[in-house]
Amino acid sequence: MTLDEKLFNITHNIEKVVQKRAKGMTWNVTMWNDVADTLRSELHMERILIVPHVLSHSKEGNLTSATLKADIIDIDTKEVKVVGNYVGYGFDNQDKGIGKAITYAYKYLLMKTFMMKVGLEEESELNKVTVEFENKQSTGGL
Repeated sequence: MTLDEKLFNITHNIEKVVQKRAKGMTWNVTMWNDVADTLRSELHMERILIVPHVLSHSKEGNLTSATLKADIIDIDTKEVKVVGNYVGYGFDNQDKGIGKAITYAYKYLLMKTFMMKVGLEEESELNKVTVEFENKQSTGGL
């Protein structure tokens, strides 16, 4: 079986990730452990290893950003597929911003690569967001 066939199987066999209320949050969030737990057995069954790599990171004040790619490796054939560049942000007053940014980027990479169904609604659909483009104002989800 090719790596693409294995990834196809994983994509169609994984279960939906259930969002949960996190401490201090007023909305449900997708937790890293839930994403990892949802994929772990399927990756093991198909003998797939995913190795993330930080391509870049930066910090401005309390906001840290990180860009990741990942090598998806078929343990049996040694075939490799590279996916990326996924960006994550971490907001922290101390030294945890980089870890938050990397975790978010990796979670996002996995969720999008495997087309994971998450919760009932996207976070941006729950909140009214105001965005300005070229002196025009738009309100709604991003």
